[in-house]
Formats: sequence, structure tokens, C-alpha cells
Amino acid sequence: MKKYIRMNNNDNNLSLGNFFRIVKEMSKSKSSAQQKDLFCILFEEDEVNDTTVNNYCVGCRSIGEKYRNYFLEKVHNYGKNPAVFARQLLEFLSIIDGNVYDFNSNAIDFINENKNAQLLSEKLCNLAKNDKSVDEKFSSALEYKVKMHATYSALCDEIVYIVLKKKQPIYEESLKKEVINNVLSDTSISSSSLEEYLSLKLKEKINYDKKLKDLADKDNAYAAFEIGENEYLGLYKGYKRYNEAYKYLVKAASLNHPHACYLVGRMLVKGLVGNSSEEELKEGYEYLKKASDLRNVAAINLIGNMYLDGIYLKKDETMAITNFKKAARYDYPYAYNNIGKLYEKGGNIDKALENYLISAALGESWACNKVGEIYKNNKKDPETAYDYYLKSIEANEKDTCYYAYYNLARYYMNGYKKIAKDERKMIDYLEIASNHDIFNAHVDLFNYYVKKYVSTHKGVYLDKVNEYKEKIETSSEANDKTLKKIEDNIVKIKNHKEIDLSLLK
Repeated sequence: MKKYIRMNNNDNNLSLGNFFRIVKEMSKSKSSAQQKDLFCILFEEDEVNDTTVNNYCVGCRSIGEKYRNYFLEKVHNYGKNPAVFARQLLEFLSIIDGNVYDFNSNAIDFINENKNAQLLSEKLCNLAKNDKSVDEKFSSALEYKVKMHATYSALCDEIVYIVLKKKQPIYEESLKKEVINNVLSDTSISSSSLEEYLSLKLKEKINYDKKLKDLADKDNAYAAFEIGENEYLGLYKGYKRYNEAYKYLVKAASLNHPHACYLVGRMLVKGLVGNSSEEELKEGYEYLKKASDLRNVAAINLIGNMYLDGIYLKKDETMAITNFKKAARYDYPYAYNNIGKLYEKGGNIDKALENYLISAALGESWACNKVGEIYKNNKKDPETAYDYYLKSIEANEKDTCYYAYYNLARYYMNGYKKIAKDERKMIDYLEIASNHDIFNAHVDLFNYYVKKYVSTHKGVYLDKVNEYKEKIETSSEANDKTLKKIEDNIVKIKNHKEIDLSLLK
């Protein structure tokens, strides 16, 4: 027996069932938002069989010809009379808001301005973005209408898609095949290669690394990519072996593995392998272009950086922005960062903040820290800044912006309103920042231990003074003035004279 995907209890389908589910969730009175009632409103029916409605909403039955023809007629009349769907949408809003809304000449304006109508169109738009069967252009156009509060038009597009274009029925075996075909459609990778790799990944534990290498040597793109990526990240030896990574990633890239193409291109463009010759930069760009054509978003963003910095490509800020915006459409946080930096460079802090906030909402650590700094320095809002510094250190460890630890340490150094002074936390955060080469953290720790030594004369504090003195001296950010003050302080420590703690303040 075929097992059907339920299309009324997930966020991955812009379907009839999910439309009804969302309306019910938003409604003040759940009892008046039953599937049967909503179905009758949508298709202007007086009565319909419960089983029929349930089948449509679960997704195991495609929308019948009677109902499709009814909607086709509506769509045909839509050009002449845009208000053809207004009566039905007002009835849905009546249920959601718990009020009775009558149809009149201002119906479209009312729907555009109604907060719950806006929220409903936004929720359906999010379903469209998650739905693999929804065309990207349709989804982007829908998103634009939602942002512009063209709510009535967006809702019309959404319900027309649900009734006339949504693929139904869907059952699990077909969905698995469809997903695999979609994933592999642009590659030269066979489904049997994916099956071999997944079988090893899911079942083999004892001799995994050996069997993975054997699979890679047989030109299995997934196995070759995993080994290549692990070497790229330094997971095997504890340090990165780019030449080994390159060997395996090129093999995966030859079969059009999108992320392998990106990593090969990145290594060549960044000079991680080879000598950054013009020929190698060209080869790197070709790999990135290939990855971009295969819809690898990181590659699109990196090509933007190449235009911005004039690496192989002629410097062209317009083309850089075009690529950043293209990557941003896929919610790529680093693209929003790049757009924000360009606005900031041009002096438009508000537009820069707007882009940084989007990236921060996507959990990107650097952006969270940057938002914090703008709120603290430009908006004079230290409380909000503190919240974003916290978000920054809670982000993915691999991408953590360690300057956020330094920024938080400054709060604990002196205390601020509801944030209590906490010397232990200050030191912990400064040490984390210093261990990740944050120069100002070296300086604050040097100053702190100088004070400690002067007040206690304990040798352990002098050892710390020397430790952070060395870190400052070997930092590329140190300047002659800073180094001179450090040496003067060391001399004063030895001679028990007054200490100058004004470094970089």
C-alpha cells in the first residue's frame, strides 16, 4: 500500500491542506475553521463530503476537474475584475479575526491593510520558499509582493497555485525518487553512487575510513568529496593538507559535485594550492563559475568578491553587488555581510545595519557582533548591543567572531546597569579573545596583570605580564608607540615606579 505524504501538517508544501491548517491556527474560533467549512468557502460550495475534503487536504487526491474549472474561470475573469477573489478572502479573514466583513468596493484595500491578511500571505510565501516544486521566479515574485504589502495580489497568487499548479498526489516512494533526481539532475553522478555512499555512511562504522577511501578510488563523488573536505578542514591530521584535499576534490568536481567545484575554485583563487599564477586563477574562476551554474551559493558570493577586489576579473563593484544580491536571495548570510560592508564604506550606516541584521537573524556570528558595535557606537544603545554580542558568541563555533568576547569582557570589566561587574568572567572572555589573536584583548590582559603585580608583587602575575607582553610585541597590529609604552612599563615595574596604563585607550 502506498504511503502518502500528509500535506496538511508540514511546512514543505504550498498545499490546500497547509493553507487550511494555517487559517485554523490563526483563527480565534477554531470550531468555525474546520477543513470542510474552509473548503466550501474557497470553492463556493454549500455542501461537500467529508472524505472528499480530507483526501484533498492530505494530498492523496488531486484537485478535481469541477473545482479546477471553477478556479480557471476565476483566473480568466481576474484580468477584467481583480476583485473576483475578494469575497472568499474576506470570509477567511472573518473567521480569522472573529469579525464579520461584508464585501464592498474597498475590499481589496481592506485586505491589503489587514494585519492578519498580511501574516497569512507571509506564512504561505514561506511555504512556497520551502516547496521544491515551486518555481524560483514565482517564489521571488511572491516574496516581493509580500514585502510591498500587495497582500491581496499575493494571496490570490497563492491560492491559485494551490488549486491549479500544486502537484498532487505525492507518496513517499515517489517523493524519494523525485528528491534524488532533483539533487542529481545537474551532475554526472549516478544514483547507484549515491546508494553506495549512503549505505556505507549509514551502516559501516568499524572500517569506515578504509572503505570510504576505496569508494573514492572507484570515482564515487560523495566519498571523494568527504575525504577532500575533511583534508581541507584539517580533520584527519589536526592540520590542513590542501594538496591532499585538492586531489580528492578535483575527482568529485569532475562529476559536477557543486561544493567540490566551489572548494577547488576557492583553493586556487585564494592561493591555498599552486602559485596564484594567472593560469591557476583562471582555472579557479572556471571551477567557481561551474559551481555557480550548479547553484552553489558560496561560489556566487566568492565571484562577487573577485569582482570587488579585482582578482583575475576586472574590478567592477556593480557586478560584485549583482552577485552578492543573487547569493542573498538564497539567504546566504555572508552575502548580506558583503552588501552591508559596501553600504558602510559609502557612509550609509542605516542600510548597512539593515543587511547586517538580516545576516544576524540567520545566525552569522560576525554580523551579530557588527550589529552590536553599531548599536553601541552609532545608535548609543548599549543594552541592545550587549544582546547581539551574546548572540555572536552563541553562534556556530566554526564561524564565531571572537571580537564579541572582547566586547562582552568590557561590560564585565566595569559593569553596566543590570549587567554586574564580574572580574572572573571578564578574564575568561579576554583570554578566549586573546587566544584567537584579538589584539585589544592582549592589551587589556597586559594592563590587568600589570596592576595585579604592582599591588601584590606575586610572581605568577609577572609571568602573565611577560606572556601578554610577548603577544603584543609579536602582533602585526602593534605599533612603535604601543611597544615603547610596554617597555617603559616593564622598566617601571622593576624600579617600582608609577605605571602608565593608557595603552590604546
